Parts: sequence; structure tokens; C-alpha cells
Amino acid sequence: MMVTIDKAGRIVIPKEVRDRFDLAAGAELEIVAQRDAIRLEPRRGSARALAWTSDGRPYFPAVAGRETTDADVRDLRDALQR
Repeated sequence: MMVTIDKAGRIVIPKEVRDRFDLAAGAELEIVAQRDAIRLEPRRGSARALAWTSDGRPYFPAVAGRETTDADVRDLRDALQR
């Protein structure tokens, strides 16, 4: 799958790939530079999965044993503002 780097050095991860690896706004990826390749690895547990209400408002679905923290909200806000 081909993607293009923009002037700011960003790439868009296609929706198909984001869905496959359950990546949402605020998810962190580890960049692994190898001899002749670049690999992105999801950093599990780093970001809460985000869901959307029918009228377009984001929320964190309940997860057993996990509270939504100020850091979760801050990371989501920062990711959505980029």
C-alpha cells in the first residue's frame, strides 16, 4: 500500500490499516528504523479507543478495570487538534 509524505513529514495511515490494528486518534506508534526499512509498531495500552455518538460527539466506551484519566482526555484533545 503506497502513501505519500507531506511537506511536514506526515503520512496518513489508511483507514483499512487503522481498523485492522484498532488505531484511533491519540494512539502511539513506535518507529523502528532497520537497515533498509522503517517499521511502525502500535504501542498497546497507550491510548484509549474512541467511539462516536450518533450526533458526532466523541466518547470513551467503558472498559472493565480501566478508568478514563485526565491524560486520556488530554492526549485525545491534542491528537484531534493536529
